[in-house]
Amino acid sequence: MISYVPKIIYVDPSVLNSPITKHILASYPDIPVEMSATQPKFLNEADRFKDPLLEGKKRLWITKNNGKLLKKCGASTSRLSNMVCCNYYILDFAFNCHFECVYCFLQEYTNQPLMIVYANIEEMLASIQETLDCSTSNHIRIGTGEMADSLALDHVTGFSKHLVPFFAKQKRAFLELKTKSTEIGHLLNLDPKGQTVIAWSVNPESYVSQFDLKTASLEERILAAHQCVKAGYKVAFHLDPIIALPDWKGAYQDLIDQLLDQFEPAWLSLGALRFNKTLKNIIRKRFPRNPIVTGEMITAPDGKKRYVRPLRQDLYQTLLSYIQRKTKKVPTYFCMETETVWQKTVGYQPASEQDLEAHIVSSVALSS
Repeated sequence: MISYVPKIIYVDPSVLNSPITKHILASYPDIPVEMSATQPKFLNEADRFKDPLLEGKKRLWITKNNGKLLKKCGASTSRLSNMVCCNYYILDFAFNCHFECVYCFLQEYTNQPLMIVYANIEEMLASIQETLDCSTSNHIRIGTGEMADSLALDHVTGFSKHLVPFFAKQKRAFLELKTKSTEIGHLLNLDPKGQTVIAWSVNPESYVSQFDLKTASLEERILAAHQCVKAGYKVAFHLDPIIALPDWKGAYQDLIDQLLDQFEPAWLSLGALRFNKTLKNIIRKRFPRNPIVTGEMITAPDGKKRYVRPLRQDLYQTLLSYIQRKTKKVPTYFCMETETVWQKTVGYQPASEQDLEAHIVSSVALSS
């Protein structure tokens, strides 16, 4: 795994006294710091670089999130009416990632090719509490891994030291920290009290080496998961994106056997490769020899490029059969899929997002 060291740090004066800002600056004492109350000037000149995305990642901007801090996941807000949602909430604590996953949708956000950390942690916690106070759900999941890896920079930001104790006091909410890193140092000395789940996005090792560039290897992720289990955390795994290379059946069987022989996950998710239409050209430009965009894909009703539905159903049915040979106790679900795929793959569809939500957290809810 490649450690992150920026060339320069921009700091919004409004968050200068934030504990997050102080933690980052203490972690990088030798990196130049520039105060910037507005967007850093680099954003006006990024296009002159051959790869603005790569160049932007060398610059870290610590600022305030003035937008909506907590939001529902993309499935619930999709214009595709039959998309199944699991009532998942996302906390926007950062934007961008120094990893180079070939398929990552963040590559489309060329207007802000910076590493951004939002330091207004007190407002984030207040927003979470307000949502919990207004919610009727007893099983709400809140994650941080949509616009940035949840833990890739945790050793320099210290976010987990604020989030895990906050959720340890909750009885109706679970925090999910989703990652492809091994940055778990701050977690090991915290007591999650059953309310935080550490989740790794995983793929077969040969796929990780081709598509998850600069990330931790599969073996490193598994070793980190063992450390978290010893420290009292539940762990989960996301097989997402599932990539249909010619050897996918054997590769994913080996992966699932490896995971379920060693862990009792809180949940497993399955999600076939998908991306917006414009991302295909970006991938070809940035990773011209990568085979990920060579398979047959169609434009689905939600506007994303997806494998044809029969292939997606085959992927899901096959992986589910591998899982069920090992265990029938681990809650498993499809991520960002339609009612039709659910129905044709497993013969039913969740009655509501609340029902799916309750199913996903069933194992951790019983033990918390």
